[in-house]
Amino acid sequence: MQLLILLKMAHVRVLILVLGGMASHLSADPATLTEADRIALEEQLERIQKQSNERVGGLFKRAIQDYRSAIQSDDATMDLYLKCYEKIRFTDEKRKASEFREWKRRNKERLSSASMRMALRHQLAWLLLSIEAARRDGDISEMGKRAVEHLDQIMKNAEVLKTHRSILSQNALGSVFAKAYSLNIRVKDWPQSTMDIAQIYDKVVLPPLRMPSRIDSLRSAWKKRILHEGHLIEKWNDREGTTIGKKDAMRAPEFEKFLSETRPTLLWKMEMDCFNAGDQRQSALQMLKHLEANLSHKDAPEWIKQFQGLINPEKHDGENAKPSSESATTR
Repeated sequence: MQLLILLKMAHVRVLILVLGGMASHLSADPATLTEADRIALEEQLERIQKQSNERVGGLFKRAIQDYRSAIQSDDATMDLYLKCYEKIRFTDEKRKASEFREWKRRNKERLSSASMRMALRHQLAWLLLSIEAARRDGDISEMGKRAVEHLDQIMKNAEVLKTHRSILSQNALGSVFAKAYSLNIRVKDWPQSTMDIAQIYDKVVLPPLRMPSRIDSLRSAWKKRILHEGHLIEKWNDREGTTIGKKDAMRAPEFEKFLSETRPTLLWKMEMDCFNAGDQRQSALQMLKHLEANLSHKDAPEWIKQFQGLINPEKHDGENAKPSSESATTR
């Protein structure tokens, strides 16, 4: 299973029980295990494993139930967050309840903000998606649509969430919600946070679409990725000034860089991806137009080499090998 819930106390108890069982059931000769010893150990381990599974399974089920209940509203999410925070930062550290009340009083304004509650709800939603991905035993090929829908919701509220984007960027599997339930979920190729946009597309959304029959979906997904990345950069970075009557005259430097450098790079990668997935003619034409429109881009020389390699790989490979051959003859 890709899903592993590690409970330290459970491990300690397992070790104690195993050692206790060995002391009471092993043969008189401490250097040798008899067949009876082996059978006794296997029976004890089987019983301990069953108890551990029941305990872990019960905790895991309760976590999912609490998460699903809390995800219904921003206020419910905040209530669960406070319970989890109190547990790991105060109860588990043997700190007084009065200290927790004082902490809440000092942070009343921040904890009451609608933006923080919304950010925590999105974080919890990503944690639930992460749990589902883990339960699929590594097969996340069908989760791309839901991951994109989650990103869409964040884009709609990007300006509201701006002040708490650090919550969204945090590893959901290491969040207060996960720690309070002693969950340590490992999912291969699953993005850690809902803000890992590149990872969400590269590892979850795009791979299942790379086939001739899904070219349109592949290109649409790439366009959505570019839109998502650009939208966040635009909304989460401040302009340096304003110009009356010209709404876009003073863009943030980060957004200007995205438009001039990153966006053309992503568009090129999109056509390369579609070409390799089977849409060779259309993608080749688009790449040619892209080169003509972006000759001053720093990566244009490399794009030309890549394009030559795509349309005539045998000739291009031969030319790459030729200089070394001539050099050897010269020497």
